[in-house]
Amino acid sequence: MKKTFLYMSVLTLLLLLVTVAYSSNTDVYTIQIKMGDFYFNPETIYLSPGQYVKLEFINEGKLEHEFMVGRIVTTEGKEEKQEISISKHKHPEGMHEKHEEKHEPGEDKQIRNNVTHVHTASFINQFFEGIDVEHSVERAKFMEVPGHGTMLMLQPGGNATLSFKVPDNRKGEWETACFVPGHYEAKMKGKLIIY
Repeated sequence: MKKTFLYMSVLTLLLLLVTVAYSSNTDVYTIQIKMGDFYFNPETIYLSPGQYVKLEFINEGKLEHEFMVGRIVTTEGKEEKQEISISKHKHPEGMHEKHEEKHEPGEDKQIRNNVTHVHTASFINQFFEGIDVEHSVERAKFMEVPGHGTMLMLQPGGNATLSFKVPDNRKGEWETACFVPGHYEAKMKGKLIIY
């Protein structure tokens, strides 16, 4: 009787450990990021490789803001004409349409609802490059702009979620930034640390 109880206790403990290990690998870690004129809150985000993440964004400001993640800021433009396209990331409502516009060399532009924004800087190394990101947006767009990078653009009052698994090859410190002209210079930046 004691042996049976001991075996059942050990079996129960093993099942509990397997369940906890499995659930920790599939749980989604959710972080809310508020952006405003001119801040990200929290300013520093901590994630782990292999972690499933859901980033929830809210633009509390009166201005439009973008969220980009990368390393090594550059202000150099491209020397050839570019086509602007909205990337085909997974989206609950399907794929986005492709938008195009030719423009002058040295200018990185983002096109949205017949409004054009010139970007004065970008990252050389992009965090979201090659990551499968599911997203939902309201008064916002998640897109890739050639020559500028992958970005989340939120209008005032906009919100969005980005869901993805953090790849193992993204360890280290990354910078978050808003490159709408003047915003990065106003210290609208932060850190993403993968540890």
